[in-house]
Amino acid sequence: AITFPRHNADMSEAHNSSVITAESTFQNISSFDADVQARLNILADHGEKGYILRAPGRVNLLGEHVDYSGFGVMPMAVASDVCVKVSYPSSGLVIDNVESRFDTKTYDNLTASELEVDLANHHWSHYVLCGYKAAFDAMEKKSFAPPALKPLRLTVYGNVPAGSGLSSSSALVVASTLAVCSAYDFEITRTELAVAAIEGERHVGTLSGGMDQSASILSQTGSALYIQFVPSLTASRVTLPAGVTFVICNCLKKKEKAVDASQYYNKRVVECRLAALLLAKRYNLPLEGVKTLRNVVDALVSSPADMLPTMVELADISKQESAKTEASTLADVAALLGCAEGDVLSTFFSDRATACADVFADSANFSLWKRAQHVFEESARVMGVAETMPDAPDFGKVMNASHESCRDLFECSCDELNKLVGICMDSGALGSRLTGAGWGGCNVSCVKEGEVDAFIANVKQKYYVEFMGMTEVPDNAICVSNGSCGASRVVI
Repeated sequence: AITFPRHNADMSEAHNSSVITAESTFQNISSFDADVQARLNILADHGEKGYILRAPGRVNLLGEHVDYSGFGVMPMAVASDVCVKVSYPSSGLVIDNVESRFDTKTYDNLTASELEVDLANHHWSHYVLCGYKAAFDAMEKKSFAPPALKPLRLTVYGNVPAGSGLSSSSALVVASTLAVCSAYDFEITRTELAVAAIEGERHVGTLSGGMDQSASILSQTGSALYIQFVPSLTASRVTLPAGVTFVICNCLKKKEKAVDASQYYNKRVVECRLAALLLAKRYNLPLEGVKTLRNVVDALVSSPADMLPTMVELADISKQESAKTEASTLADVAALLGCAEGDVLSTFFSDRATACADVFADSANFSLWKRAQHVFEESARVMGVAETMPDAPDFGKVMNASHESCRDLFECSCDELNKLVGICMDSGALGSRLTGAGWGGCNVSCVKEGEVDAFIANVKQKYYVEFMGMTEVPDNAICVSNGSCGASRVVI
């Protein structure tokens, strides 16, 4: 596997390998801004006494829908967060929330392997359950055996809007995983916690790639991250362009990854793997073990210098094939792979059979080549920026190209997001793009520091008042960020 140079690697490696459950890593409440302190105090005063774990949401600046294809991304944490308080009831696993609109769930069984996530009936507490299972999976990997199972109450309070593209679900999984690890005094590094949370969230049925959980855990104040997944999870700090602030605006159309995943998020994962298999077949590569588009690239290159030209070549091939074939049926793909249609799932998707079976059942056609073109071109954009950060105007142009690709090739935007991006550009943004899985949620804009207030005022008027017809803009519809700290245990 080939990787590119990383920024500030030594500093990031020390941070990521630190034991997050060690007392020396705890953060005092006074280190947070007033809004975060207020939320932490509300949670501390709610119900039984306990201690609090915090995980931020994230905004992705560049690299959309490429992590599950094995390529790097460039997110940063935001100030909005999800917090979980740990306390000890007399029995069971109790999952509740400060906000009464989220109903309480109680499980009598404390054995993580026997607790199943009910995929047929989506419930907010499932993400906490994912974190519970993730923590015990991590303990098992390190041969850590708790002397006894503990009754736990995990009380949640957060302000990352659900379905906004800022990873509220992953923040909840991260905070819950960290909470259970802390409850059992289990020592775990930040990188280990990220891997555990990535694998844990898949219990809810989404085929997530790992960016969201990694950003929530590994982020550091004042910078973005360049996160790579091959050959293993690494994250290094990236200095952002000078003189700008990143403004995040919610289009107010909700889209949760786990809801209708077989028609949206998980379908894109399947399409990318099918495209990888067809490319591998084209180059006479062994199909066994081909799971991602990155697998194909790695099989074709022999040095780092070959990687970017190879990705450009593969993007061009994908573009040419897309012009010939807009969409393919599963029968078309099976014929090209030289197998029966019914064997595609069992042969090439056995590692994720249940989620992928739902995709095949719900989809008649697959747009493989447009998806592959996006992944190669978007990943090349990330690599270029990670190698040499451009100035603010040029970074804005890269963001614009990313949005156009998400809109036209990956087809993960929506009318509301496209309208919002257009208004942001008209309001003076240097660049603007959707962020997160898409199909709703937020966009992120690169704005000159001295123009932020005027930019926000204009977006409020043009989008929320005139386009959405609102008389009052929600408090959390717009926020600004230049990078916040990652997950932590909080001392109050």
